[in-house]
Amino acid sequence: MPIRCLPAILAAFALVASACTPATQPSAPASQGAVQPGGPQAITVNALQGEPDNLDPSRSSFAPEAAVIRQVFEPLLIFDKDLKPVPGAASSYDVSVDGKTYTFHLRPGGKYSDGQPVRARDFVYSFKRLFDPAMAAEYASFFTDAGVVGASAYNDGTGSPDAVGVRAVDDATLEIKLDSPSGYFPNLVALWVVPPLRQDIVEAAGDGWAQNPATYVGNGPFKMSEWVHQDHITLVPNPNYAGPPPTIQKVTYLMVSSGEADYAAYRNGERDWTLVPDPDVQAVRADAQLSKEVREYTELTTFWLVLNNTQAPLNNPLVRRALSKAIDRAALIRDVAAGVGKPATSFIPPGMPGYQADLGKDVDFDPAAARELLKQGGIADPAQFPALRFRFGTTSANQSRAEFIQAQLKQNLGINVVLDSMEAKAYQAAYKNKDYDIAWGGWGADYPDPQNWMASLFGCGASNNKYNYCDPAFDQAAAKGDTGTDSTVRLTAYAQAQQILVQDLPVVPLFFRGRMLLVKPWVQNLTVTAKDDYPGVSFLSQVFETKHYSPHTGLR
Repeated sequence: MPIRCLPAILAAFALVASACTPATQPSAPASQGAVQPGGPQAITVNALQGEPDNLDPSRSSFAPEAAVIRQVFEPLLIFDKDLKPVPGAASSYDVSVDGKTYTFHLRPGGKYSDGQPVRARDFVYSFKRLFDPAMAAEYASFFTDAGVVGASAYNDGTGSPDAVGVRAVDDATLEIKLDSPSGYFPNLVALWVVPPLRQDIVEAAGDGWAQNPATYVGNGPFKMSEWVHQDHITLVPNPNYAGPPPTIQKVTYLMVSSGEADYAAYRNGERDWTLVPDPDVQAVRADAQLSKEVREYTELTTFWLVLNNTQAPLNNPLVRRALSKAIDRAALIRDVAAGVGKPATSFIPPGMPGYQADLGKDVDFDPAAARELLKQGGIADPAQFPALRFRFGTTSANQSRAEFIQAQLKQNLGINVVLDSMEAKAYQAAYKNKDYDIAWGGWGADYPDPQNWMASLFGCGASNNKYNYCDPAFDQAAAKGDTGTDSTVRLTAYAQAQQILVQDLPVVPLFFRGRMLLVKPWVQNLTVTAKDDYPGVSFLSQVFETKHYSPHTGLR
């Protein structure tokens, strides 16, 4: 989101103190209880931070994409404010005694924005399309790893879509069969990548169906009314949505890559809420008015330095550990992130089952040990180390962090790093194609289960494994957790798997992210969860505004 829901690869926003406590959503001001909407209901936020790469649910993998898809489409289940899967397009579901068959009962009256009914066969089409090897879907491995019958064989090109264990019992009933019990499976069907899709529309419009508001037809609370490329996407209520109608009548998602520009627009009344850039955190806290508009919260997100594991000398675990020990995470938080944030030497973040506070301390900052590891890795003279191309999405936050990493590796190891800042869409494509030496990346939980951080990210051949990493011992430990039903056994297995990751370091964990959010006083009923694709968008349909005056719209 992932922040992700999605991997949080595109941009690194404001770091806010991230304590070792469960992630919590900020409470709404007490005055919101009796407040009523007033004036035209319109929201403007910078939820995209750049041109989206792909809004096709089957192909999507980045948080900004999910921020749109979740509004236009609704999967079988959705996450509630406590991040538990609850009814969405399905009103209920049953699980067989052996735990291998899930039967979902669709909500009566479910319709698409064009008025056509939502049918179980639309979900069958969506699931099988996700598994289609021609799609090269990033999230297909989530479901193949979970053991959807026939999905793995179809996805790797050796099986048939007819053998996939997803079928429509009737128009209102969907059945999904698994090879073995999977206690986390309800979380998967709540992901944005498997909503109902209209086969008639997709096949008639071709690959461009998800780029045209006229054919981007979903069953969610909103529909897309326009997409002005490189500028914004506009959403309006879906008149046929089966759930409670949104209060907001117009949502403008902007594509501003500069966090500073977005923050300045907020201060000028041109945004309804925004994330605070690192350099402005302390000033916001000291400002008499802005400090009243602050909401801080922790996120289930870990940022790391991505390494291409098949490229020499990064294919050597000793070299990767040397890079890790050459980076002063405390200085990164202190000097780059305005003194807030929490250094990370492991993968699963605070607030998640399986978080281990002391894991990875042996790969923390130690320049002398880093230089010794480099020698053990066969590089006695740093001049022998090839220059590394560091690719990342263009944002000021990414730039400052990349410059810090560049300086650290030069100062502590004598390694030269060439920075390559890229427009968001180009970077996403390069990352997906594994076209980098090192990159700026990370992962935001799709759901609060350690399984989300294991095989689908680091398993041999997993579609989200863009680091070319493979360790059969890791795969074995992760699989034991994936197929278990006892929570103690599962957590023990995942602990073993995470220990292997810390030893191998396919990526170098750097920090766990928190956020500082500014929200205008006229915005009411804004709910923020620890796994939002962008703050406040998970429950956007419930937001409303009171009558106010702002410079960019006048009286509302």
